[in-house]
Amino acid sequence: MAAKHISNKKQDIVFLNIVFCLIVIFIHISSEIVLKMDRGHTLYWTVYTLSRLSSFVVQGFIMLSGAKLFLKVGNLRYGKFYLSRLTSIVLPYVVWVVIYYLYFCSRNYFVFSWNELLRFILVGDLAAHFYFIVILVQFYLLMPVWVLLFKKANPCVALVVTLMISIISNTCLGDIIQLAFPSADISYINVFFSKYLFYWTAGCMIGLHYQEFQNYLKKHWITITLFYVVCAVLNSWLSIVMIDNKVYWLELIHMLYIISALLFFYMLAQMFIAGDAVLLKPIGWLNSITFDIYLIHCLVIFITEEFLDIFGIYSYSARFGWKALAAYVGSVVLCMLWKITRNTLARLIRDKD
Repeated sequence: MAAKHISNKKQDIVFLNIVFCLIVIFIHISSEIVLKMDRGHTLYWTVYTLSRLSSFVVQGFIMLSGAKLFLKVGNLRYGKFYLSRLTSIVLPYVVWVVIYYLYFCSRNYFVFSWNELLRFILVGDLAAHFYFIVILVQFYLLMPVWVLLFKKANPCVALVVTLMISIISNTCLGDIIQLAFPSADISYINVFFSKYLFYWTAGCMIGLHYQEFQNYLKKHWITITLFYVVCAVLNSWLSIVMIDNKVYWLELIHMLYIISALLFFYMLAQMFIAGDAVLLKPIGWLNSITFDIYLIHCLVIFITEEFLDIFGIYSYSARFGWKALAAYVGSVVLCMLWKITRNTLARLIRDKD
């Protein structure tokens, strides 16, 4: 997710990277209201609806990852690629899982266990946001497969096939596995990459056909906007009326909404970066710390909730406001300080050598 300079990145991808990161934070500061607040309050339904409409960003991050890789797939060197993912994605993820785990142990949620810690690292279910990294690493590990399949693939065929795989994976894959293997453990099926294969494929196709995709978005922006509005209204309404009745076809409607949202926000990015990306410049610096923000923001929320409990602040609206302030401002400040410290140490080491 992170990038060092806007100048050598596609600016629409930079814009989406930042926006998706900010939306992820909103989802997690909203969870207390969605999970605990009485449904008789307007605030509950407002936050629930916005949270539901925000739940496309993991798919968006996966799409962006595929797009960024396949924009430069011709220059891909697997040794360098895997080393860079190990140092920039996997190792920071492992470090933060350990930090979160030690934090939870200090609060007596867990009794320290190396086996349990290893399981949390492999499965990504210690905190709400870690599963994304586990899914992303699966796509990275299979990178030679994607290069072989996608470089000469017909985009329409690839998208249709992977969409069907993702639909099956999101609706009935667990039932199929249990039917074939009754004793099979399907508790980890939610972090299996096939659920997100369509979005990864879409990103790869965008990277391979970048200019054509940009032209399509600019030409059909009205249709894309209308498609998004209709899907957003339908998804919101059904999510509310079916809140206690989870049926498989509701997931299909939500997938349709996710596709419309990704198209809409990618189209919005083209409009936002018009005119030498003047509107992007004030927030572009966030792009270099988005991955750090992603990793740290949930811990900031957890600690903020502790302080709110200590000070007797139990109003959901007040807690939401304080958590938003801490998560957005606090996470950014901490990540900027860490970036400055890291760069300073790196410079001192270089100078010493």
